[in-house]
Amino acid sequence: MRAETAAGVAIDGSPGTPAAVESASIVDSVQRARQRRGVLIVAATALGVSILSLAYFYHRGMTNLYLDGIAHVNIARKVVDSSEHSLWRQYLQIGSPWLPVHTVLMLPLVWNDFMWRTGLAGSLVSMAAFVVAAVSMYLLAWDLYATRDKRTHLLPLITAGVFVFNPAVVYMQATPMTESLFVAVLATAVLMLYRWSRKQTTARLLAAAVAILIATLTRYEAWPVAALSVALVLLYSEGRAPERLRSAALYSGVVLIGPLYWLWHNWAIFGNPFEFLTGPYSARGLFSQNRATLGWSTIFVGHPLLDIVLMLISAAVCVGPLVILLSAGGVARLAARRRSRILNEGMLLLLAVPFIFHVVSLYRGEIQVFPISAFGLLNVRYGLPTVLPVALLVPGIISLNKPGSLRLQTGLVLAAAVLQYGWLLSGGPSGLDVYQEAYRNGVNSRTARELSKSSAFLSENPAKSMVLMHTGALGPLVSRGGLRFSNVIHEGNARWHSLSHRIPDDVTTVIIQDRDLLDERIRSDSDLQRDLTESFREVFHESRIHIYKRN
Repeated sequence: MRAETAAGVAIDGSPGTPAAVESASIVDSVQRARQRRGVLIVAATALGVSILSLAYFYHRGMTNLYLDGIAHVNIARKVVDSSEHSLWRQYLQIGSPWLPVHTVLMLPLVWNDFMWRTGLAGSLVSMAAFVVAAVSMYLLAWDLYATRDKRTHLLPLITAGVFVFNPAVVYMQATPMTESLFVAVLATAVLMLYRWSRKQTTARLLAAAVAILIATLTRYEAWPVAALSVALVLLYSEGRAPERLRSAALYSGVVLIGPLYWLWHNWAIFGNPFEFLTGPYSARGLFSQNRATLGWSTIFVGHPLLDIVLMLISAAVCVGPLVILLSAGGVARLAARRRSRILNEGMLLLLAVPFIFHVVSLYRGEIQVFPISAFGLLNVRYGLPTVLPVALLVPGIISLNKPGSLRLQTGLVLAAAVLQYGWLLSGGPSGLDVYQEAYRNGVNSRTARELSKSSAFLSENPAKSMVLMHTGALGPLVSRGGLRFSNVIHEGNARWHSLSHRIPDDVTTVIIQDRDLLDERIRSDSDLQRDLTESFREVFHESRIHIYKRN
């Protein structure tokens, strides 16, 4: 009798017996049914957590506190609320430096005033992304751990649970920030690449390339992911050198569309393809404008060990140190268990690239991060993508060589995760550092208080006609102050760029923040300065924000 594999094919390559083939087919059907059932459980759980958490956070006014989140929703609203109806002028509102996928996904929602002003247009995108990410992580863990031994089917559920119930992830998916969307597209892209590496077809390769392409237009952390993925596709491609090169060329040709498009976008609008990197609203530009308050961050520049420690603290704040330790144990056990084929799992390295990218960015002084709550919180959310590799690797710590203790091991791992998440929530949801970052910078900071008082004044004293203002830093005044972008002459309008010598007659309100672009423009033009002095009177002054009404 010939020896046969589980698929009913003899080891020598000839077909197995009909009975063996039929048996293997039944087993595969059972596997697929179990996987589908798991997907439904994970999707339903993630959706339930998402809806309940949004209701909780929204009821307490916690969903739209990040100033960046307000800016994201405002950019989408500018596109649909433009007073200039040419498609090109509407497209220009996307601007720089934020990548466009998040904006595009919000366009069908920001038409609604309520969805725009409350930020729910962005929250709904984040919620959908949260469910997609949960399912993708479950499927990725299924491909990594699940075998025909039904006991292993618990492991993907552990990965999904670690992700879905993480308090920082749950809070961020209720906000209009881009982190949840990025986590979703990254998890989906890695899943597709991992499946392609297992069974290589052109369709799978193209699907993975499109997923990475979308990631490169979601957040910049995806750019190094894309670069490394091209090298991995070349490495893992089957066949001889010409065939491998063709696969890599096809894949990279699709992936490169994203970065090349964004370079063109910046060149077409600003005349500088690297505006997103060097412009006034880039990380470099914001640092130069706020050097007085961000000068402390220079101590992290050029110190790799310090930068690694800083990002590890950020990851621990978001994910939890105990869960990270469990994943470290999972890595060790997985490596020991699969010594002979550990290199086959190389695609999973892509999940760790955002962490490395942030370390390098800190080293170069491109970003600023401070995750110690007692002293201050800044960009602590950058540690959030670490939840993907951590959640995937936690089940690896469970030993499958001891079937009798599998339930005990699973229970201990889950208990450790529950204990960790309980500790993160010990101060209540408002004690989460990702929320405290939003509250301290979006509500309790000097800038936020100025914006809040100015918004209240505008709501109580609505503008009767057109408003002239620079909406870069003052964007929250539009959504919170009862204004509309269609009634605002701002930096995205053609009228803004034709402004000279005289403030337009239909402008009844001028809003200026000290040293913003409108302030500098008026100061540099004596005619504009005289026109403002003669035609308007200051009716509100809150520190650096001045509101003028036409006499």
